[in-house]
Amino acid sequence: MGLIRTILALVILLILAHVALVYTGINQGANVLTNAIYSLGVLLESPAAFLINTVTALQQYLNPNNFYVVAITAAVLYFILYLLLGVGRRS
Repeated sequence: MGLIRTILALVILLILAHVALVYTGINQGANVLTNAIYSLGVLLESPAAFLINTVTALQQYLNPNNFYVVAITAAVLYFILYLLLGVGRRS
């Protein structure tokens, strides 16, 4: 269970790094690392984009065409999974 939570934490950090690169204006082709972050970011954010596009009740609150909305929603969803995996764990 600890390994899965570690992977989820790294996924959240990768999504936040993707948001930071887009915010600072660093393009995808800058180097190999930015190519990897952009590709993995798009891949990991696709379930959130699908969820926002599918559930019409969310579309009145969240814009599915805005990059930041999709990316932050993906990070929040992965964080909720991270928290749920830790519920009920005894120290």
